Amino acid sequence: MMKKRPVLTIASAAVLATTLSACGAAGGSTSGGGGGTVTVGESTSLSGSIANLGQTGLQGLQMAISDINAKGGLLGKKVKVVSADDNITPATGASNARSMITKDHAVALFGPVASSIASAEEQVAAQYKIPIFFHTSNDVSLMTKTFTPYAFQNVPNTMMEPRAVADYLAQKVGSKQITIATFAPDYSFGHDTVDGFLQALKDLHVHFKLVKQEFPPLGASNISSYLSALVSAHPQYVFNAQYGGDLVAFTKQASSYGFFKDTKVIAMYAYAPLAALGDTAPVGAIGFDRAPFWAIDTPAMKTFVKDYQAKYGKYPTEWAILAYASAQEWAYGVTKSGSFDAAKVSKALPGATVPSIIGPMTIRACDHQAEVPEYVGTISSSGDSSYGGMHLYDKPVFVAPFDKIALTCSEATAQQP
Repeated sequence: MMKKRPVLTIASAAVLATTLSACGAAGGSTSGGGGGTVTVGESTSLSGSIANLGQTGLQGLQMAISDINAKGGLLGKKVKVVSADDNITPATGASNARSMITKDHAVALFGPVASSIASAEEQVAAQYKIPIFFHTSNDVSLMTKTFTPYAFQNVPNTMMEPRAVADYLAQKVGSKQITIATFAPDYSFGHDTVDGFLQALKDLHVHFKLVKQEFPPLGASNISSYLSALVSAHPQYVFNAQYGGDLVAFTKQASSYGFFKDTKVIAMYAYAPLAALGDTAPVGAIGFDRAPFWAIDTPAMKTFVKDYQAKYGKYPTEWAILAYASAQEWAYGVTKSGSFDAAKVSKALPGATVPSIIGPMTIRACDHQAEVPEYVGTISSSGDSSYGGMHLYDKPVFVAPFDKIALTCSEATAQQP
């Protein structure tokens, strides 16, 4: 059941605005600056091979803030978004986050794409005691090994996602012996996701032989040597943890090898890569998606998709959807606590169930992980006429529930500092 948001009176909003103004705008201030506005920031990848993730995520955030402002803002203040390109480097991401806090007086941070950058920004946010919401980067360590009270994650993490895929595959292959290879970007997300997938297969008693593992650099333009090694191993299944432009490039190059004829690839074939691939989408491959709009049949999602199309002229990616939901999460915390103060917002969210476009989203108190599902399916041989003939997943789409794929609270907290 959706919780009713508290109503803020005009008088209390005026008192709060005066109090916030009196707090000043020094570095790390939670006032968000004067002039009836507060600022939130998103440093993310806006260029390079994963730019689509960062760009559409930013669009989702901007659209959420626009909708909040259209309804009068928060606590009587309008909300402003500042953004910056992290150039896919942790140092730049951390520098951007620090600048947004100290110079732009951001009261909350969102993003980025890569978990390595998220880890750097997470520590900056903790240093200045500013809440940060991860809606794309999903390394499980962000909510475990490097957890801070100011960090929140509303995307299936690197433990949940591979467990969901492994569950789907286990149901497909049953007791058969299969051969598997893995292919993933060479950084924490890639390694953690692959490790989680293989461990999940073992936990599910899937009989498999691991025949090859390749870890090309994130954003590598030439993967021919890695791909040749993969082809030579002749695996029946390949678990590929690439995403965005990297996954599209892999698919096109692998197709030129005839790779999909005898091998089923399991990868993050979400809306954006499927749209980019069009009729060359690998039919029969297994895709997974964190928030497919076509499989979330709720009035709120339908309204969002309609508004997003009107604004941007295209369907929303999962990155846009989850960014929008993360802004709803922050706004809920602000409204519930009646403050932009990071400590109060961070205490208001754990255990709360936030109304969002992906449905009621409970924020688990022990690790601030949103209790969201993962979606898995097989890419259909038929184009869906409702979506311009795109090859989406065969129906019904498999939905892995949170409580079946997430770490338990005791497992998560045992890894926290």
